[in-house]
Amino acid sequence: MSVRACLVSDLPVDGAPWLEPDADLGESRSLVEEVHGEVVASGLRRRGGPDADVDLVELSCQPGRGADLLRALVAEDERPVMLRVVPGTPKAEAVAVVGHVEVMQSLPPGAIRTSHPDVLAWSQERLAKAERERLALAPGTDFTLEELLDLWMVAYVPAHQGFLPVKDVEATREAFRTWFAGSLDREASFVARAGDGRAVAATMMTAVIDGVLVPNMVDVSHGHPASQTAAAACVAATILAVSPRPVEFEGHVDQALYMSVMDMVPHRSAGVLTPMDMVRIQGVEGTPVPRAGRDVS
Repeated sequence: MSVRACLVSDLPVDGAPWLEPDADLGESRSLVEEVHGEVVASGLRRRGGPDADVDLVELSCQPGRGADLLRALVAEDERPVMLRVVPGTPKAEAVAVVGHVEVMQSLPPGAIRTSHPDVLAWSQERLAKAERERLALAPGTDFTLEELLDLWMVAYVPAHQGFLPVKDVEATREAFRTWFAGSLDREASFVARAGDGRAVAATMMTAVIDGVLVPNMVDVSHGHPASQTAAAACVAATILAVSPRPVEFEGHVDQALYMSVMDMVPHRSAGVLTPMDMVRIQGVEGTPVPRAGRDVS
């Protein structure tokens, strides 16, 4: 068994669409773990900016593998790393073996059966309630990318203040602009506005992971009297727009509005992406892996 730099010839690796050749990454690192010529784990440590407190790590591994690779990634720098961990997976096992783990944030179960009659009936009821309360619902296609970014950032910055604070708002916004331009599904995203035209809540379909749609519910007017009705209507509209495709909503357990709406949805359950913990690892002993073709002595 060996842990080494990822080469162009290693790609693609099943379960790791984010993997890149290590030689192309500058200060970031991309590694694979190999057993008898087979890649059994892969990982990417993406270096944050100069002011970042942590680096983000992606990890994909077979059962019983990945711990040595994760140790090597952590050993790259004294700065801690953060990664997303779904309990009961090989990745979670590797993280537990490495240890020194601190759970920074948790996401509750967010899988919703969008074709279930109870879910569809609930969704129609939520839209009817929003209409009775004179909330206007519009798809993301009615908004410019900049307008949607404005709404996203209003919610994103406070939601991450406690565990991954945004230090450079403009740089973060620019990163999301690039992501949204390529990934945001505006037709499955919705914004609810009050009678005065003020946006109250939104859902944004930001990603597809392993074939699962991943929408976010966005609280853009914290404390507004119509927040719950507006947020539930946006969730309902997204469900109806994508049914019967599988969906897992993403939000934090300490977001009161998100949790109150999720608790309303019939048959919400665990899925392949949630529940999930955001964990931080620091202080692991290990040896950094040399870059391919470079002398690090």
